[in-house]
Amino acid sequence: MLGITLSALLILVSIVGAARLADIPNSGSDNISDLNKSLENDIKIQDEAIEINSQNSTAWNNKGLDLGRSGRYDEAIKTFNKAIDINQQNSIAWGGKGLALYKLNKYDEAITAYDKAIEIDSQDSINWAAKGDVLNDLNKSDEAIKSFDKAIEINPLDSIA
Repeated sequence: MLGITLSALLILVSIVGAARLADIPNSGSDNISDLNKSLENDIKIQDEAIEINSQNSTAWNNKGLDLGRSGRYDEAIKTFNKAIDINQQNSIAWGGKGLALYKLNKYDEAITAYDKAIEIDSQDSINWAAKGDVLNDLNKSDEAIKSFDKAIEINPLDSIA
């Protein structure tokens, strides 16, 4: 039941801010251990869903989110690429790939992935804000501000942007 609940949470997070959840600190080693066990269980659940239907891009997305959340960014990128192969218009997979690339300090590739996500869904404030984070890390302040401004225009309640 916890695995299904966490999967649902991760789908929601992918819609409202996977990048932000990835940076939430955990308090205490028991919480980290429990989270890791839950993530591994969720990865197994997604693998089972993929085994049933290898063209299920949602399962590939969820697995990518779980892999990224567990710090396995290279694997997450491969998983998001599979989701993208199934559906080139999958903005969630493009955004997830952008986050994983960002975590690996592959900033130019991350921007490319975020740009593709934004091209698909220009009203997703999360990808605009995430792109702003990358641009900020590249010391491209003017471009970062434009990206954050766009995120705020789309979602004025986005306190992070």
